[in-house]
Amino acid sequence: MCFNDNDQKLWEEDPHEYVRKGYDIIEDLYSPRTAAMDFVSELIRKRGKNNLQKFIHFIVDIFRRYDEAPADLKPYRQKDGALLAIGTLRDKLKQTDPYKTELESMLVRHVFPEFNSRVGHLAQAAWVAGQYAHINFSDQNNF
Repeated sequence: MCFNDNDQKLWEEDPHEYVRKGYDIIEDLYSPRTAAMDFVSELIRKRGKNNLQKFIHFIVDIFRRYDEAPADLKPYRQKDGALLAIGTLRDKLKQTDPYKTELESMLVRHVFPEFNSRVGHLAQAAWVAGQYAHINFSDQNNF
């Protein structure tokens, strides 16, 4: 699910094409990224009781390592994949305790800061924010 070398090459050569491919239905049919998203969705849907917590801990660990790393060593590609995973699991996370009560703080701490990222492909954060736009924010400034 992470940003890879092919993505990097396309991002550098033609960022418009990179974005277009991300929203192309035909590309999705052959995309390993889409297959991974579908796998995670089905895993959580069919066996969520056993796997959701483990998967969220994995994502939280990526966020933690990203936050702790110096700017030149941040795992940007892994964060990209983690953001994609969080967006993919939006329906389940919006309904499941204790995650649904932590969504706003997750957005504030791990998603919104990427709006100012010097790494352009982390614009994925805007998509993630859109996936959670309809949650009830306790602080309207966060909305």
